[in-house]
This record gives sequence, C-alpha cells and structure tokens, in this order.
Amino acid sequence: MKNKIGLLIAILLLGYGLVRMGVGGALLAQTFEIVNYSELTEATLEVKQFVDTRASEQIIPFTLTGYFTYILVMGILLAIGAVGTIARKRWGFILLWIYLSMHGALFINFQEINPKIIVLALQVILLFLLTYLRPPKLLN
Repeated sequence: MKNKIGLLIAILLLGYGLVRMGVGGALLAQTFEIVNYSELTEATLEVKQFVDTRASEQIIPFTLTGYFTYILVMGILLAIGAVGTIARKRWGFILLWIYLSMHGALFINFQEINPKIIVLALQVILLFLLTYLRPPKLLN
C-alpha cells in the first residue's frame, strides 16, 4: 500500500511537470510568435506586467523569454525527476529537489510571497512523503 501511494504521488508530480512544460512551452512559442492565440497573448501580457512591475526589485532581472524558459526548464526537471522516482532512481529525487530549489528561488528573486507558495510547500511535503513511501533503490 505504501508503495502504491508513493507511486500515485510520483504520477501526480509527473502530470504537474507535463502541465508546466506545456504552459512554459506554449508561452515561449507565443513570445517567439511561433503560435498566436488570444488566450496566450493575454497570459503573456499578464506575466510581462508582473515582470516589468518588479524589474527594480528582482535580484536577477528576467526578460519575458527568460522567465518562460525558466518555467519550461522547471517543468522538464519536474517531469524527468518524477519519472526517475517512478523508476526508484536516486537521480529522480535529486532532480525534484533541484526543481523545488528553482521554484523557491523565484520567490526570492522577485522578493514576493504570493499564494503559489502554498503549492511549493505542498510539493516539499509530497517529496518528503515520496522519499519515505517509495525511496530510491540502493545500488548493490
């Protein structure tokens, strides 16, 4: 049962990683004018306003393209890390911790705490649970 709950957590993290990859990739494609959807234009403008408003407060300034690339990389790390945890590989857990570090770094960089920190806290809890419920297999 413990293993099945851990597998469910890993699958949920994989799904969330795929969503992040899709959103980051779509917004990046919209920014490069590879696609042109009004919904993505609206989302892109909202993020641009957020980044521009906090331009003077950022530790490392993000361009819109840089921000969307960062989000895409986070999604890739999350998805690949989740696959690694499904296979019970140590590198999967490492990638998930790198992803969580990148997520936390966004709050530090923008010097803002918003409701998305609840998602980060939940993911930290899930990763600790996953490590307990479905630890990586040790090499023989």
